[in-house]
Order: sequence, then C-alpha cells, then structure tokens
Amino acid sequence: MSDYQTIVEEVATILTDKTKIKRENLKPDLRLEESGLDSFARIELVLAMEEHFGFELSDSEAADLSTVDDLVRIIMSKQEIAANLA
Repeated sequence: MSDYQTIVEEVATILTDKTKIKRENLKPDLRLEESGLDSFARIELVLAMEEHFGFELSDSEAADLSTVDDLVRIIMSKQEIAANLA
C-alpha cells in the first residue's frame, strides 16, 4: 500500500499529463471544477486514474470527487480495501 505523499505525486503526474493544470498550481484543496476540467476531461481523468491504480470508481464515487485530496483519499481507500481482501 502506498503512502499519502507517494499517491499525491502519482496523482499530480497524471493530472499534469491529462489536463492543462500546472504542477505548481496543484494543491490538495484545489477544486477540480475550478481548475478548468470540463465533464469530458473529468471522465478522461477518472479513466486514467483507474488504469494507473488498477481499480474502478463507481459513478457516484467519481461524481463526489471535488478536490485533488478527494482523488488521493479515494485511491488510498481502494488500495486499503484491496489489501484487506488479499
């Protein structure tokens, strides 16, 4: 299982690769809607996260993602669940 900072770095890399967000502007409380992500870009981001981290987000989980920290926390939660099932 990855620690918080490692996941933050991985999420930051994906966000900067898949969006126009600059790495220096990434903060845990950055609201995804305020970063210029439209609905299509948000779907692409969720798909990239699912592919990278190896899990799926439900539609309701994806809809609840408001900030960068939300992304990190849902990833940590999914990894913890997977580790407990192993």
